[in-house]
Amino acid sequence: MKPVKYLPLRRMLADPLWISLAALVAGGIYYLYNVRIIDPYQDTAFVWLKAHWKNISHYSHGPLIPLIAAGLLWWKRDEFRGVQPQPDWRGVWIVIAAMLLYYVSVKGMVERLIVSSFVVLLYGLALSVGGRVVLRIAFFPITFLFLMIPLNFLEERVGVPLQHWMAIISSVVLNAVGIATQRVGTGIYSEVFRFDVAAPCSGIRSLMALTTVTAAYAYVTQRSQWRRWVLFLSAIPLAVLGNMARVVSIALVAQVYGQEAALRAYHDYSGYIVFGVALSLMVFTGWLLELPYRRLWSQWMKPVKPRNTAGAIP
Repeated sequence: MKPVKYLPLRRMLADPLWISLAALVAGGIYYLYNVRIIDPYQDTAFVWLKAHWKNISHYSHGPLIPLIAAGLLWWKRDEFRGVQPQPDWRGVWIVIAAMLLYYVSVKGMVERLIVSSFVVLLYGLALSVGGRVVLRIAFFPITFLFLMIPLNFLEERVGVPLQHWMAIISSVVLNAVGIATQRVGTGIYSEVFRFDVAAPCSGIRSLMALTTVTAAYAYVTQRSQWRRWVLFLSAIPLAVLGNMARVVSIALVAQVYGQEAALRAYHDYSGYIVFGVALSLMVFTGWLLELPYRRLWSQWMKPVKPRNTAGAIP
């Protein structure tokens, strides 16, 4: 039995049959996700997604996620060039599973699962057309698209506890630096200022955006999988630290210039502090993970050679 010969990826992309098939699949995807109505509000899947990006503040970074995913694929272009695609029919089963998920989700009007079926469909297409090698290269950029799906229900589950933690930590820090404050619920009070750690200041917005940035940064900069996971999970404490820096800085401005100046003139611009602190700590954490600890440890433990004092003058 003769082995099956597969077209190289460049020739496959230039083959009229494959071009026609790709156009047919792209047209089907466009119809299902950008033409087909999925809810009583006459929304399509992508229209629903864009509306959430626009109207829900902590997902305003959503439009950047597909662009970042495309950039990650472009970053892997040299690996794609050397690939010999070997279509795998197991990918067809993933495509079927994605279509079943789409059908059930449309019937139940579960918009998040409808968009999720699009990501699952990309897995199936990558495996069906390019085989395991192509799926391995494209796996993270495709998985990255899950971060574009709004999870606004987390605001109540995660945002409210974050509000209380932010008030507690900020009050402790302010008292530690000498500004006497008292915390009542999510409110922080002193003799000069009285303000509340509201829902937007809880850190949920910065957490959503920072996990997106950290995931891409970890994938590009870290060489091993465990380092990528450590850096990705560090987004949670980094977002908390960045937001704590914001709350504390607002309190410091209020202490010096008064509450009105802090809340009106400084508050709106203080959001840059969150990302400034968090991104700096993210880069620093990535640098720490890349340090050659074994080599440094062996150098530190190496005994110091004694100085040769044979010719020294007493």
